[in-house]
Amino acid sequence: MAAPRVFIIRHGETEWSLNGRHTGTTELPLTANGEKRIRATGHALVGDDRLIVPSQLAHIYVSPRTRAQRTLELFNLGCRDRLPWQEQQQTQPLDIRTDAKVQIEDDIREWDYGDYEGLTSATIRDQRSQKGEGPWDIWRDGCPGGEYADRGLPPSREAHLVSPDRRQMLPIDWTG
Repeated sequence: MAAPRVFIIRHGETEWSLNGRHTGTTELPLTANGEKRIRATGHALVGDDRLIVPSQLAHIYVSPRTRAQRTLELFNLGCRDRLPWQEQQQTQPLDIRTDAKVQIEDDIREWDYGDYEGLTSATIRDQRSQKGEGPWDIWRDGCPGGEYADRGLPPSREAHLVSPDRRQMLPIDWTG
């Protein structure tokens, strides 16, 4: 048996990621260009002769963020089962390529930027400077009202993603 592998896919472009605004809890759709680029990435990476072989996927973990869920939809993996956020599967997919189970997993949602949500790094640096605080480093300084790396992640964010049969997993929207 081949060694298990984990593929980590970041969601496609949103208006805020396009202009450098920190996005954690705010629900934003993918841009048209973001959708186009995710489709192209899926075509390049997914297939029987590609990096991600759908039939080899054991489990797919996806963030609760709609941008991550849309990214998974656009990857066109050919999941047999209805995706958890879809009310019902309108029709059976014509090209079923994976039996992997899809699970919404809060442990892989994006960082909680708290008071810095929607701000650019430059704006955060300016605000900190006006308060007499030093340059901002998210790993050292964290986010007021949000998460702090030096305090450890809340237990719910310590992801232990294990596939029971040790095959490939595909988390969508890992922190960062």
